[in-house]
Amino acid sequence: MEMHQIRYFLATSRTLNFTRAAEECNVAQPSLTRAIKLLEDELGGELFRRERGNTHLTDLGRLVKPHFDQVFA
Repeated sequence: MEMHQIRYFLATSRTLNFTRAAEECNVAQPSLTRAIKLLEDELGGELFRRERGNTHLTDLGRLVKPHFDQVFA
């Protein structure tokens, strides 16, 4: 798990939009998506539910978010 993955996760959890989160982090959207996918693989589950332009945190995403907020602070 790397700091940029945590930063990308937190940006996506704030915006609930992969494109806007990538813009906020100054990276290409596929790079952000790939980093989050690697983070999901490490944690063993999806962090976001992606449904037709509606992205929201999964139970796992809600569970790890406070910890990642603390780590990033």
